[in-house]
Amino acid sequence: MGESKNNKKHHVSLRLNILFLAVFLLFSALILRLGLVQIVNGEEYEEELKHVSNQTALIDAPRGIFTDRYGYPVVENSLELSVTYTNPGNQSGGDMIEIAEEVAKFITVDTENLRDRDKREYYYTKLEPQERRALIEDIEYSDEDETTEYQRMIDAISDEMIANYSEEEEQVIAIFSHMLRGTNGSPQRIKQGLTDEEAPKLAEHLDRLPNINIQRDSVREYVYGDTLKNIYGRVGSIQTESVDDYLARGYMRSDLVGNSFLEKQYEDVLRGQKAEVVRTNTREGNGPMEQLIEETPGSRGNDLVLSIDMEYQQILDDIVERQVLQNQGIFVEDASSYAVVMDPKTGDILAMSGFQKERGGEGFSNPTGVFQNAYMPGSVVKGASVLAGLEEGVITPSTVIHDRRLEFSDGTRKASLSTSIGHVALREAMARSSNVYMFEIAMRMADFNYSPRASIFSHTKANEVLDQVKYYFHQFGLGGETGIDLPNEATGFASEGVQESGNLLDFMIGQYDTYTTLQLAQYVSTIANDGVRMRPRLVTEIVEANPNGDGDGAVVRTNTPEVLNTVDMSQSDIAAVQDSFRAVVTNANGTASGVSNNLNIAAKTGTAQSFLNGRPTNNLSFVGYAPYDDPEIAFAIMTPDTNVPPSGTSGNKISEKIATDLTEAYYDLQDERNGPEEVDSVVEEVDLFEEQ
Repeated sequence: MGESKNNKKHHVSLRLNILFLAVFLLFSALILRLGLVQIVNGEEYEEELKHVSNQTALIDAPRGIFTDRYGYPVVENSLELSVTYTNPGNQSGGDMIEIAEEVAKFITVDTENLRDRDKREYYYTKLEPQERRALIEDIEYSDEDETTEYQRMIDAISDEMIANYSEEEEQVIAIFSHMLRGTNGSPQRIKQGLTDEEAPKLAEHLDRLPNINIQRDSVREYVYGDTLKNIYGRVGSIQTESVDDYLARGYMRSDLVGNSFLEKQYEDVLRGQKAEVVRTNTREGNGPMEQLIEETPGSRGNDLVLSIDMEYQQILDDIVERQVLQNQGIFVEDASSYAVVMDPKTGDILAMSGFQKERGGEGFSNPTGVFQNAYMPGSVVKGASVLAGLEEGVITPSTVIHDRRLEFSDGTRKASLSTSIGHVALREAMARSSNVYMFEIAMRMADFNYSPRASIFSHTKANEVLDQVKYYFHQFGLGGETGIDLPNEATGFASEGVQESGNLLDFMIGQYDTYTTLQLAQYVSTIANDGVRMRPRLVTEIVEANPNGDGDGAVVRTNTPEVLNTVDMSQSDIAAVQDSFRAVVTNANGTASGVSNNLNIAAKTGTAQSFLNGRPTNNLSFVGYAPYDDPEIAFAIMTPDTNVPPSGTSGNKISEKIATDLTEAYYDLQDERNGPEEVDSVVEEVDLFEEQ
């Protein structure tokens, strides 16, 4: 039995020895192999070792251009040089400040819109870690406060700490702030439009300015100076409230976008396809770094073909400016007038103009006032009032009404501007702008038979009739959006009811709600177009940029003329109003009888009594279309806040004169065209701090 145990021990020892020997041999082989790799073949393998890194940058492409309806470029791209910073993703804030300090030696940036936030971030970056923590160590925060530590430190930097930076330091702060806004791997603009002095100086020192480059860039150039510049809109940094939306659509925080009007409305088609630059850095062992650059070309954005006739636009601008300057004495304070001309059959805006001159100041173009400024229009809306009465059956074109002063038991008095009109039917009432005719329509709709010093109809009844009348007004676009392809269109003041019963009568003669000049133009266009209301449009086509740079590109999309609605009124009633508008010009006692019959205009004048800073004023309006029998243009003019003329004297005719001149100019252009007048172009200045 003892011998059996000894045999077992002998076998175990033998097996262990064999195992240890095998392990020893394996380790010996591994050590020998490592020795061969590291000592004998080390240099050979090191030479074969490659280090490869890729970096992709996206370069902005030029935006699409604008042309007028006849192909004249009105907004183009001007090439310039920009200085950019591309964050590699591993550069510290301190290193970035050092680069900013060097760049500031060669360029000057705008610091006017430098924010306190930018100064605080610079101040924070300059602090040591312990100094940053000291900012908030004595401040207690509740458990519910989810503010990050970084934000707390930024908030703890007081106004006094950032109050005394020099102009030189602010230059550095501005450059540093632009650098911070960049996205890793993509160029972030530090300055657009390097001067002829800055570009070569900076280029000479790029070798010691890591990640700083000079690149070709483009900005908007307005071929015809300030003409319609506001309508085209601005390009700039993404506005703060829109950042999330743009990022979700694939934009980068540093992108420039359309921030207003046409540039904003058509941003999706105007933006180009960015060029892609891929830099591949390769290092073999300890050898030099080799760089391979592969560039995928970008493409310019699509172009916009506008409805605007630039030659006619320039003429209209001259007409409005001349009339305002020649009649400065009629205005209570600032002098201004607005005009818009459109094709009533298509909705095309052919020209839109506004001119404003502050008292004692310089005049300036303000075409946005056409669709953003609203005023009480006066009698120009009487076409809609009459149609309400015709459709409700309370009058016919032959209905005769006695125009006389109305007096009610509460002391309210209502009358026409002229107190000697007498008995009139529709055509004469419109020609002579009878207010009482419109009052009678409202009273009949309220089932009210007027008698001197009677109590006026109830407040409830007034609101009931107001709703009925507004039903007709809204069909012409009065009180709502016109639908023009521009953001931020105003709709004026649209009352939801009357303050007192007499306000219903005021509404019927344009003395209650307010409308824009564009709303008035759409209203009269609808009358001219036999009751068909068209959507106003500024862009007729979107065209693909021609890659060869010559000729027209393919049409991507056509903004076809769009019918918004056809008014719920009979053609005979519309024809009666059209005829009455013609009588305003052709009748000997018509309010626009001074307009030449050769112009073949149908029109309506308006004078609305208003107040400006407590002073009574008159808004002088004029709407119309021509030729009367086959309208090609419809127009509206608004001249607000003029002096009230002495009793018994005729008012100023500035709006009527503008209408006459623009109609004559339109006819002249049908006979002969010379193209827009050449003027000095204007290049846009982009503020990289704007709205950030």
